[in-house]
Amino acid sequence: MPPMTPENIAIGRIVAGSLYLAFPRVLVRAWIGSDDRRLDVLGRAIGARDLAIGLGGLFAVRRKAHARGWFEAAILSDAVDAVGTLLVFRRLPRLGRWLILAAAITGASASQLAVNRCGQGCPFLGLFRPRRRSLVA
Repeated sequence: MPPMTPENIAIGRIVAGSLYLAFPRVLVRAWIGSDDRRLDVLGRAIGARDLAIGLGGLFAVRRKAHARGWFEAAILSDAVDAVGTLLVFRRLPRLGRWLILAAAITGASASQLAVNRCGQGCPFLGLFRPRRRSLVA
């Protein structure tokens, strides 16, 4: 398994986003259990979102630019997917609801973990790092 680095997390999101753009029905069918072609637009929209976030994060990491916002967007989008799934959980296909929920939680957690493990090797990523507080005002 490749290491959980910001670069690898971004590449994974690029791959997932590209697959959803090319094959939106796979995502739509797994998530809501419908083969209605009109819903392909939603699968493609999610694919475009993930592709854009992944590309933005990857370009920022490789240029040693500020990538924090890209990984925050990744965590936020996955969290919204998880909450949206939970809001209608019982009405979704039994296997699909668990797969999508697991994917959303894993995506958000992986982004968080990769950033936390980054340490001093990439100081441009400061996402959710504890800030040191001075006891003196």
